[in-house]
Amino acid sequence: MRLPLIALLVAAFGLSLGHGPSVAHAQDAAAQADTSVSMEIVVLHGTNDGTGIDAKIGKMPELAKPPFSSYNSYKLLDRSKQTSSKASPSTLKLPNDRVLKVSLKDVIQPSKKGEPKRYVISASIQKPGGSDFLPLLEVNAKAGETFFVAGQNHKGGVLVIGIKVNP
Repeated sequence: MRLPLIALLVAAFGLSLGHGPSVAHAQDAAAQADTSVSMEIVVLHGTNDGTGIDAKIGKMPELAKPPFSSYNSYKLLDRSKQTSSKASPSTLKLPNDRVLKVSLKDVIQPSKKGEPKRYVISASIQKPGGSDFLPLLEVNAKAGETFFVAGQNHKGGVLVIGIKVNP
């Protein structure tokens, strides 16, 4: 079964901020933190070859639920740490020679006390030669939250890309 192109948000845990020695220092640190974000990007290969889920993937319960459960096996192809900012997106060459581009678009401050910041992340995938496969996807994610982009055919299966914000 072929997995359609999807972007799926999965809940994780929120972000807590420490307090600096002064209000001015804390505001400067918060402003600087809002200009860039660290992300972990995992590239998985989903197939129905019956080999199960690669232990190197770690805990990822989403793979056992639809639409990911359409595949019975997942192999970790790449895991990388990237830093992205409003001015400088990160790029990652995918196993199918396409290029994933991820950038921080905005940081949304919580509207209520105790709520975490949210990060507006954009992701796009370009084919070799620069034409778009996935023109633009914008996601509003909490720190520690993983979202997925999937649907690219690859070697008898599908590529699944997980992006987790770690500011």
